[in-house]
Amino acid sequence: MIKFDALGILVRPRFWAAKLIYDLSFAILLRDTAWQEDLLSSLEPKGGDRTLLFGPGSSSSAILLALHNPNATFVVVDPSSKAAEWTRLTAVRKRLENVTVMHVSRAHQLPVNAGSFDAVICMLALHDSPPDEKLGLIREMTRVLRHAGTLRLVDFDKPETPGERRILELGRRVSGTLAVASHLDGSWIGVLAKVGVAGARREFSHSVGVGRISMVKARKR
Repeated sequence: MIKFDALGILVRPRFWAAKLIYDLSFAILLRDTAWQEDLLSSLEPKGGDRTLLFGPGSSSSAILLALHNPNATFVVVDPSSKAAEWTRLTAVRKRLENVTVMHVSRAHQLPVNAGSFDAVICMLALHDSPPDEKLGLIREMTRVLRHAGTLRLVDFDKPETPGERRILELGRRVSGTLAVASHLDGSWIGVLAKVGVAGARREFSHSVGVGRISMVKARKR
């Protein structure tokens, strides 16, 4: 018991230090517009199309998309209540009537009907989840997607330089090895083979210094 307590005293500060650095790094990279521009340029919603965005960073991307595509509709499901409120206020201030915001901490049961979206974008919501939760999340994203609709997964991918390992190494200390292992070796997109989508491929891969962000696109069968 004494050894366990002593170990806990040592481990807890290291965990919180890693989490603090991880959170700060994550907040900084969300402000990096370069990779987000790649994402936005890959989207060409038609008039009347409905797009669902989920995950950290989805709020700011939805605002930009709504501004550039006034005839399409965007629904944001943000796990952060603060980010969701910011999006609501921003949409009101900019008079954007094509943005709807929902705060849902976990997206395994979205409060939307099956097949109700033409496109779904899952942003940076997979790398900190163990394999079974990754699968559950993507299944839910696929459920709400219409037949032949497009699914885009934006997340940390296999590092190409030592520096690009940093955010995932911090993530491993915070969320565990099982969560980040498939992102470190690039095999995380393999989960798409289990959810009824086809044609999965990387559309872009962008270095953000402490990590590498890629977008994988697939189509619902």
